Amino acid sequence: MIIPGLEPINSEIELLKPQSHEHMAVIPLKTEPNYGLDILTLKKGLELGLVEVKECKHSTVNTLIVKNNSVTPLLLIDGEEVVGGDQNRIVNSTIVVAPKSETPISVSCTEHGRWGYKSEFKSSMHIADYNTRRAKLHAKRNSRSVQQEVWSSISNLEESIKFKSPTSAMSESYDAQRTNHNEFIKAFDIADGQTGALIIINGEIKGFELFLNPEIYSHFHEKIIKSYLINSKVENTTFSINVDEANQIIENAKESTFEDKKGSGLEKAFEFENQRTFGTLYIFENEILHWSCFEKSDDNEIIEETFDEIQIRT
Repeated sequence: MIIPGLEPINSEIELLKPQSHEHMAVIPLKTEPNYGLDILTLKKGLELGLVEVKECKHSTVNTLIVKNNSVTPLLLIDGEEVVGGDQNRIVNSTIVVAPKSETPISVSCTEHGRWGYKSEFKSSMHIADYNTRRAKLHAKRNSRSVQQEVWSSISNLEESIKFKSPTSAMSESYDAQRTNHNEFIKAFDIADGQTGALIIINGEIKGFELFLNPEIYSHFHEKIIKSYLINSKVENTTFSINVDEANQIIENAKESTFEDKKGSGLEKAFEFENQRTFGTLYIFENEILHWSCFEKSDDNEIIEETFDEIQIRT
C-alpha cells in the first residue's frame, strides 16, 4: 500500500476460515501482529481510572474533553460510544491522544431527547451502527451536518426495529435487540491472531474493519458484529461465501487514492473511495491503526434524500 507522504505500509492481509450464522457471515482477517506499540483503549483507560471524559466547561453538544493521565497513548475509535454526561455521544473519528495530556474531541450526540447531567461518562457496550457510521462519513465528505445525519439515522434505526427510546438513545435500541444479538455473538468466535473482520449480510459484502493487533481487535469484536447486525434483516440464509470477491474488495481498497485529512491527535488520518467502497484509514507510527471500509451502494442516494428531508423539516 502506497500512501503519499508516508513510507510504504505493510498491508498484507490473510483471510481466515469464514464463519456464518443465519443471514450473516464473517471472514476473520489477520495481519502480522504489532505489539511493539503500547496503546491504551478507552474502555480499559476508564476502568483503570487513567482516563477521564467530561463535558466542556460550558457544555457543547459536539465537543467533549478527554484527559489521558496514563504514560501511554490513548486510542479512541471512530463510532465508539460513551454514555452519561449531558447526552450520550459517539467519537467522530479515530484519535490517538498523547500521554499525560488533555484534548477536546469532536463527537456526535446519540441521545437526542436528553440534555441534562446523568452521571460520569463511561464506556458503552456499543459503537455506532453500520448505517450511522456510513451516513456520518458521507455527510462529512459532502460538507453536510454530521449531527443531523446521526440523529436521522438513529431515528430510522428505531423505526426499522420497531422500538422507541424515550430519549432516542442509540444504546437503548441495542439493548432492545440484546437477546437476538447474543445468539449471533456465540456463533462468531475470535480466530487465532484475528485483527479484523469482513462482514457479509444476506450474501452481500458490507464492509470490513481492521485494527493494529489482536488485543485491540478483541476489544471491538462483539461491538462490530452488533453494529452490522442491528441494521440487517433476514433475506437470504442459503448464500455462498465468495472469498475471492472478499479478497478483491480488500485489494481495491488498498489501491484507492488516499486523501490526507489531518488527524486530531498523534494519528495520521486519510479518507478513500473507489468504485465499490469508501472509508477511512488511520496510521500510527507507520502502522495501520484502524481501517474502516464501507459498501458504496444505492444507499448513498437514500442518504442524500434523507438529508433533503431534514433540511425541509428544519
